[in-house]
Amino acid sequence: MMRLGEILSSLYNISSGDIENAFNLQKQVGGYIGQILIQQGVITDNQLVGALSQQLSIPIFNKEDFSWNHDRLVPLLNSDLSIDFLINNNFVPIDFEPENKLITCITTDPLNSSVEEYLSKNTDYTLFLFLSTEQTLKELSRFYSLSKASDIVSLQIDDSPEKLKEMAFEAPIIKFLNNLLSRAVELRVTDIHIEPISEVYRIRFRIDGILHDMETVEESFYLATVSRIKLLSGLDIAEKRLPQDGKFTIKVASLLLDIRVSTIPMVKSESVVLRLLHRERLSFDIMQLGLEEDHADISLGLISRSYGILLVTGPTGSGKTTTLYSMLTRLNNTERKIITVEDPVEYQLEGINQIQVKTDIGLTFASALRSILRHDPDIIMVGEIRDRETAEIAIHSALTGHLVLSTLHTNDSPSSLFRLIEMGIEDYLLNASIIGVIAQRIIRKICNNCAVPKEMTDEVLKEFELIELHRRYINLFENGEYKFMIGKGCSKCAGTGYRGRMAIYECFEFDDLLKETFIKHRSLGQLRKLLFEQYNFRSLRQDGLIKVLKGLTTIEEVLRVT
Repeated sequence: MMRLGEILSSLYNISSGDIENAFNLQKQVGGYIGQILIQQGVITDNQLVGALSQQLSIPIFNKEDFSWNHDRLVPLLNSDLSIDFLINNNFVPIDFEPENKLITCITTDPLNSSVEEYLSKNTDYTLFLFLSTEQTLKELSRFYSLSKASDIVSLQIDDSPEKLKEMAFEAPIIKFLNNLLSRAVELRVTDIHIEPISEVYRIRFRIDGILHDMETVEESFYLATVSRIKLLSGLDIAEKRLPQDGKFTIKVASLLLDIRVSTIPMVKSESVVLRLLHRERLSFDIMQLGLEEDHADISLGLISRSYGILLVTGPTGSGKTTTLYSMLTRLNNTERKIITVEDPVEYQLEGINQIQVKTDIGLTFASALRSILRHDPDIIMVGEIRDRETAEIAIHSALTGHLVLSTLHTNDSPSSLFRLIEMGIEDYLLNASIIGVIAQRIIRKICNNCAVPKEMTDEVLKEFELIELHRRYINLFENGEYKFMIGKGCSKCAGTGYRGRMAIYECFEFDDLLKETFIKHRSLGQLRKLLFEQYNFRSLRQDGLIKVLKGLTTIEEVLRVT
């Protein structure tokens, strides 16, 4: 039989150093090597279950493929054996066949021989096992209305700072937070929300831009968990009246995770949001964002300019920063000096000089920009143009020979020019400095694991002009063909039918003809009309519908964001 460490190394590329450290700790304090690796953040629950399944030849439980009736099981089981005994040993019954003398359980502890010994001594039943994660075991055990020794429901409510600090270091709280972060990593969560509702506190995960309810916890448990988060991120656990911001780094499943923490006081208690930033998952490749071939040509042409302002627009959470980082990664080499001003700096990019805005000491976008110009940069990224002063300095930077990348909050790309006019910028300065505008949104992609073909009715084809759109942009399709797909929902996509995200775009180069129209008419309608009639320009919705025609997403998803 292969050792567990060898299997973990083979299946999940766990380093020999991490496994050796866990073995050394096991020699000192005892326990299972798998649980030690989980506590150290080297592996997740699911990875341990997968390795144990291979090592012990025990199948993995999938609750989506299994239907069970616990109301039927309770009287049958209680007549022959103790359900309390089973669950206290981390064995949860999911099926019972008295006629075949067979009991089926899920467990997180297959090496625990107590249950088999109990059955062999007191009954003539045979035990069949499935492996499960601790979360699944806990969920199913709740159906029996029993409290296991591992459940964290016995914490007393005491919100004094001393008691909260003590509770934050209790083993159940540490284990719960580690498991929460492990589940978040496996589900590709970007944000964890812990917030008060009614008499309990709920935990929600933002997956592919959509919030999903995960579980609820009681007040004592919430207080202890939030206190631990505050301690890890260097916040004041006694301060509950004012918003606080902090951050900490933790290792989860062999990944280094940077976590930004924000707390804000609510009527009942505090709401806490954790933003998860994955260091090892960084891959800022501009060609992997969702740009179609024609949009890629425009974008790459714009960032190859030696001076001018390129604006990336869209609401908060539309992926503007990722697009800018991808552009900077493309431009980054030893021949160029790149400086950014950001609030906040989400990721640290090697070879790029990044400045964190600190308004409390007067380090604003505008003040940082003034200093940047004395540092001889070739390319400048301004996280956001928020006011006239920042816009004016950005324009000055572009006019003095710098390529400036920045963001703006507008609904589409042509509106950006008029937003800057509203800030008080003269139109002739915009014509002299702006080289192009890109607008974007983020949409969810259909899950590849459960994608199936979908028939589209003639009414839908006509309503969204899908056939005309395909004819107009047929060069963007492989073999010139289109297809429609939909995700049925599976365990990999948490039943949503979507897994992963991509961006949809609209973009244009601000050339002489557009500049002339902009100056002459000062009309958003005229500018849009010219773009659609003479530039093969397409809207965000049309770009999204091209993704629908390619079988990458659904019409419902495109309509959600456009």
